[in-house]
Amino acid sequence: TRSSFSRTVLNMKGLSLLALASLLSFVAGALPDCCQAVSSPASYGCYHYNLSALTAAVFTATDVNKNSYSAAVCTNVGSVPPLCKNKPAATAYQYANSSCAVLGLLSKTATYPVDPERADRGVRVVYQGGDPDPDGVDRAVMLDFFCDKDVEMVVQSVIEFPSYTFRFVIYSSHACPVSYSPSEKCFFPEFENNWRSLAFRPVPSWYDEVKFGIFIHWGVYSVPSFKSEWYWYYLMTGNPPFVEFHNRVYGCSGVMPEKFPCTGPPFKYADFAPMFKAEMFNPDDWAALFKKSGAKYVILTSKHHEGWCNFPSPQHWNWNSMDLGPQRDLVGNLTSSVRAHGLRMGLYHSLKEWFNPLHIQDSNNNCSTTTFVDEILIPTLKDMINKYQPDVVWADGSNGDAPCTRDSVKYWKAPDFVSWLYNKGPNRNTVLVNNRWGVGSGGDYNAGNDRFTLGVLQPEKYENWYTTQNSWGYDRSESLAYYRNASVLIYQLVSSVACNGNLLLNVGPTHDGRILPIFEDLLTEMGEWMAVNSEAIYNTTTYRVQFDTEEKRTWFTSPKLPSGRCNCKTVYAITFAFPDKGKDFILTQINSTSSTTIALLGYKDSVKFSQESDGLHIVPPQLSPAVNPSSISWVYKMTNLA
Repeated sequence: TRSSFSRTVLNMKGLSLLALASLLSFVAGALPDCCQAVSSPASYGCYHYNLSALTAAVFTATDVNKNSYSAAVCTNVGSVPPLCKNKPAATAYQYANSSCAVLGLLSKTATYPVDPERADRGVRVVYQGGDPDPDGVDRAVMLDFFCDKDVEMVVQSVIEFPSYTFRFVIYSSHACPVSYSPSEKCFFPEFENNWRSLAFRPVPSWYDEVKFGIFIHWGVYSVPSFKSEWYWYYLMTGNPPFVEFHNRVYGCSGVMPEKFPCTGPPFKYADFAPMFKAEMFNPDDWAALFKKSGAKYVILTSKHHEGWCNFPSPQHWNWNSMDLGPQRDLVGNLTSSVRAHGLRMGLYHSLKEWFNPLHIQDSNNNCSTTTFVDEILIPTLKDMINKYQPDVVWADGSNGDAPCTRDSVKYWKAPDFVSWLYNKGPNRNTVLVNNRWGVGSGGDYNAGNDRFTLGVLQPEKYENWYTTQNSWGYDRSESLAYYRNASVLIYQLVSSVACNGNLLLNVGPTHDGRILPIFEDLLTEMGEWMAVNSEAIYNTTTYRVQFDTEEKRTWFTSPKLPSGRCNCKTVYAITFAFPDKGKDFILTQINSTSSTTIALLGYKDSVKFSQESDGLHIVPPQLSPAVNPSSISWVYKMTNLA
């Protein structure tokens, strides 16, 4: 089970501060008593830290299941909980009822930058070697110290993710760099090729700050553009609507001729590839539209389950966008344009390929061979990383036909690739991976299932990947009724951000490279709302409650301070509820103070309010259409709350 904890503030005043030895150089193989230095993002220079002032503190918390936790930094817990008296000295304990578990040992310490892209933000201290969990894996604890010059120490949250790995998030003025040595070379431990070790890798903070991305499904399936990007699979497995459509419109598929008789010329799925020309594709126009929508990152299908690559891949000769069809590097073109517009670029990559003979052979051999993974998948992924250096590697398609092909470790060898990416990849300081690498997969965030609309607070970061129409690839058979409107899409964005998620909104371009006006209109509407209300979305964090009433028409976020700590005295109420004329807008979960101010984003005048017995009453301004900030959703910014 995963546990989440309410925010706790600890006051360091009155604690005796221990003076440790002078700063030590953190060199390869050394395990200092306290994190003293971390490498810079560009692999040169060292930021030096000294956390010795925090060694007197014991971090404690209790979760909703009445489990208690005690942890220390750079030393063992001094005051051992009574239930743990028979346990060895340790840096952290978990205890409840009559049991106690060691979470980490001082002898098994590792330190990393808390943000791989910004080594000046703080330090992650990892203690391993705790008592085995039910699966026989040692428990561990991570202490994430963020530099915050305004507080002596604040423990803002503690989560358990992955299972039996506990993460304390701590803000402190004692976690700021004390010096920087530009000529010094720093090292920190490499990650091993297993999911437990990879879970210790800190996640680049940019992903949580941006909140909103664009997903693009584009490939050979965009030529028939009929019902699904799984067109080839459904055709070859005899799904009637697909076989009948194909035989009628293009030619005889040869699929189950006794069931689907056809008298015309043959036409195989591979015959679509020369028709995928992308002759209208203008990557700068796409990137400009995505930026206009308010999105901050883009993820393109580099390869879907059909095996077609949108970039020149030597492992996919004559089945990629350079050899056939467009005869251009679609991934490279869009990557350059997206980054030129100031957005992050990521790449979706399917692990499986439905009809690749090597993949079929591995399945037939019950995975006693891994030829497809060794000769096709891993080399393709590494080529892609070295060439495009994506900020996200979005894995998919691990649910192969044979049960053995669903294992993230034994078949897909995902930890081998991800450890290479984190240790050696040219994008190792910025890149994230999702958790769709197969059974038992780790990852930097939870991508769950498609249309991952959770609606409740999640302890770990997640992503709601959501479609504007039913299909992920463009589907010309769908009518307007199948398209979500801007109100639905903005609601998905807001509700996801309020619950610790990002929204990854999908569009499906046409085979000739156009994003149709209906998609453009939806993205433009989202951009208009974001232009007014983006401060309630970007670089925000979750509030103590996520929504106001069970109807979930009003959601809450709070801004982050520069350190990343929640500024929880300021709250954005993002509402899709418009009360009748003359009625107050009531927030049942918010309490004001004598210093509280309330503003409506996009409206220049003040907003009247009063605190009543049933909640905070806000008097909505009566606005004409000319000055109405939005007909979809209003955002009230409330400061100096209780």
